[in-house]
Amino acid sequence: MAKNRVLKQIRRLCGVGLVLASACACTIFNRPIVYEEAKETQPLQMPDGLRAPAPNPALSIPSVEGLAAAPDTSPPSLGNTVAVARGGLPRSVNAVLQMQDEAANTWRRVGIALDRSGCCRVVSKDEAELKYEVELSAETEKPGFFKRMFGGTADTSMVVRVESRDAGSQVSVVDAEGATRRDDAAMTVLGVVESRLQ
Repeated sequence: MAKNRVLKQIRRLCGVGLVLASACACTIFNRPIVYEEAKETQPLQMPDGLRAPAPNPALSIPSVEGLAAAPDTSPPSLGNTVAVARGGLPRSVNAVLQMQDEAANTWRRVGIALDRSGCCRVVSKDEAELKYEVELSAETEKPGFFKRMFGGTADTSMVVRVESRDAGSQVSVVDAEGATRRDDAAMTVLGVVESRLQ
């Protein structure tokens, strides 16, 4: 009997403890929203001779109700690129990037940009021909039923080529025949390179 009483008291204490713990947990999760009082700071001042990075609208503080003007609904712009759905990576508008640097220097800078981009993997480098063979590693959309049935797979391997032009150089993505590619994967790689070279 005494053993049963002790067990009942333990059960009651556990039940009361559970009720108290759940009541306290509700107050922990009902905290005020802190970001509403956040203030936007002035952008950093860039020293002469350096380019300021393009502002990213995704990092701006949302407006508080009643204080904001009409929000800007245009897609975020990074120089000459526009961010799209492919993993939030920028997408180039032009199929060829014009650079104001020698081809060899541009080739090195493009290589660093490709290595650090996270959108593709460098498969091979050819310094003599100033080109990189890359494979797109960013997440791609799943093809539709008919494309899967009839073999319409997206080509994720491509060649990024640097060529001398007039007073500078140009960067483009080409296919196996040397023709400039303008598909989504190529424009994504160019957009990432362009945003990293600015």
